[in-house]
Amino acid sequence: MYLVRIALRNLFRRKGRTFLIAGILTLAVFLFLWLESFMIGFMDVSFGNIIDFETPHIEVAREGFFEEAQKGRELPLAETFTPGEELLEELEARDGFVALTPILEFSADFIAGRHQFPVRVRSIDPQSFGEVFRNQEYLTSGDFVETGDPGIVIGRELARFFNLEVGDFYTLRFQDTGGSFNTMQGEVKGIVNVPHPEMNLGTVFVARDQAQAALGLEEGKISQVMVRMENRDIGRDEAKNLSGVLGNGDLAVRSYREGAEILVHLETWGFIETYFILALFLLVGAIGIISVVVLAAIERVKEIGMMKAMGLKESEIVRIFILEAGGIGAVGGLLGCILGAIVIFFMKTYGIDMEAFFDLSEFGVPMVGKIYGAWNPISFFLIFVFVIILSMVASLIPSYWAARKDPVVAIRDR
Repeated sequence: MYLVRIALRNLFRRKGRTFLIAGILTLAVFLFLWLESFMIGFMDVSFGNIIDFETPHIEVAREGFFEEAQKGRELPLAETFTPGEELLEELEARDGFVALTPILEFSADFIAGRHQFPVRVRSIDPQSFGEVFRNQEYLTSGDFVETGDPGIVIGRELARFFNLEVGDFYTLRFQDTGGSFNTMQGEVKGIVNVPHPEMNLGTVFVARDQAQAALGLEEGKISQVMVRMENRDIGRDEAKNLSGVLGNGDLAVRSYREGAEILVHLETWGFIETYFILALFLLVGAIGIISVVVLAAIERVKEIGMMKAMGLKESEIVRIFILEAGGIGAVGGLLGCILGAIVIFFMKTYGIDMEAFFDLSEFGVPMVGKIYGAWNPISFFLIFVFVIILSMVASLIPSYWAARKDPVVAIRDR
């Protein structure tokens, strides 16, 4: 305790210098906590929208279908299949299984008036679709598709592009299984506005029985089986397990993360940038700690000599300087954690409206609206401890340099 008291007394001898370095560490801790909270919230919303509106936790299809879809090419009708009872039972037996729905997807041109636009047509089973996806919860007008009904549901952005409303007529032009061009025509039955820009612009919903007849497909043919699980962790684990079970057959399995490569890369680079910024600030802080210890040693040469003359060992003097550096790290870490907690609280309560800054859809990000912060208590603890340890480690070399002063020379120092 004697060494601790000396360290605490010396810590506030030069308050300006102490709080300057502590301020740098405070900024480093705050920026890390804020950026991490922002990234967690950002990815949580983005992956949530992927799962709720585009690709659920698990997707089963032929490998060729995944390859063509990944390359952005036309969705191949040749890669459709009929799901057997054995496959469905295997999916339903997975831990954390919630629901599944068959999907038939194909590429088409949406035509209204003199204009056309390429879209992905998602032919669905209306009875099970709502158990896996949440699109119909975001109907802004009209009704959702029903079995036997030739009507379609489109996104708000597609409706704006063509200036369409519920009841207006549409035409879908596509190639059937024989390679001939065919069309589907009818009325716009409903308009949805989901928090996923790409789905609002490039996806059309139609009943599967209507699409199968127009495409010339056998009854029961689909392109994917979409599976919803209890949560993302279970979905990711069960996707790996299913890949092992179905990997030797004609079907492939991928999780929601494999279907959102852009988002996964964005997540990786986002966290790399966060840690890079943290490293830069901590480097500056470490250099500051070294400077503080060196300056303190120069200013207190006689004091060091007196302490050694009074019997303090070199190791004890080293500990005093290390404790002083640790105190600076503790002050900076504590202030950074307090400031970070305040900002994250407001982020989590009120959110940040990203639309006020830029349009995320231009970057292929599946979200609109607000991003809410996320609490990660472990990060608070780890960054606080890390800053203290870093400060103490940075002071080791200058502390040993200061402690090795000859007591006689140090006392006579002018």
